[in-house]
Amino acid sequence: MRIAIFSDVHGNLSSLEAVLADIERHKPDQVIFAGDLCYLGARPAECLQLVRDRRILSVVGNTDEWLTGRAEPPEPRKPTVDWARACLSADEREWLNRLPFAVRISPTPRAAEDLLIVHANPRNVDDIIFPDTDTQIARYGEVRQSDVDLTPLLDGVEAGVIAYGHLHVPGIRQWRSLTLVNISSVNIPGDGDGRAKYALLEWRANRWKVTHHRVAYDATTEAAAFRTARPPDWEQIVASLDTQGYYYPQQI
Repeated sequence: MRIAIFSDVHGNLSSLEAVLADIERHKPDQVIFAGDLCYLGARPAECLQLVRDRRILSVVGNTDEWLTGRAEPPEPRKPTVDWARACLSADEREWLNRLPFAVRISPTPRAAEDLLIVHANPRNVDDIIFPDTDTQIARYGEVRQSDVDLTPLLDGVEAGVIAYGHLHVPGIRQWRSLTLVNISSVNIPGDGDGRAKYALLEWRANRWKVTHHRVAYDATTEAAAFRTARPPDWEQIVASLDTQGYYYPQQI
């Protein structure tokens, strides 16, 4: 059993198309999207249409809830949320609104071997699961989330692997018997690598094997889309795409 999981598209059609094309090469048994589909990019409706047309099993992300009105965005993000919402039809917003919180894949009858896919964590769509403590020290100069800090988010969850995005830094962290796999992100990389990212999880020899994949895409196409659509902050985003090949805001 081979499962391809991607997350955090954030309206970037070029990176989404590149990831889906790369996923097809591996011929997975199932493709799953782990949330945050439309907000912040120049082509929110096109991204939604592509995922919907391909009938990709999807879960809801925090920015998807902003667009459907299920949650209030931070005040600085409201103009961009309003712009993206206006790009979507009522039917498309309702499709987002119907997305489930989680998807569970069961390779055996034992729940302790399940693959659980969520956007951020098994409790909500907002709270971050940070990388392992060594990576936190290397990246942030401090431990922002100890293993004890994870207890409210993970205690009592039955699964072998939890796959998620939200924090746009791919990696693997072990917590007790749970393997935590950050599979993101297709867009807005938090690790300084401008390529789009996803993960393949394969059930083999009674365990889940995880492989992260990185896919190059043409950022100039997205820059051109921003110049045409002109959403809020488009000039700043275009400047970043032109110079770095990606955009990463201080607050998503």
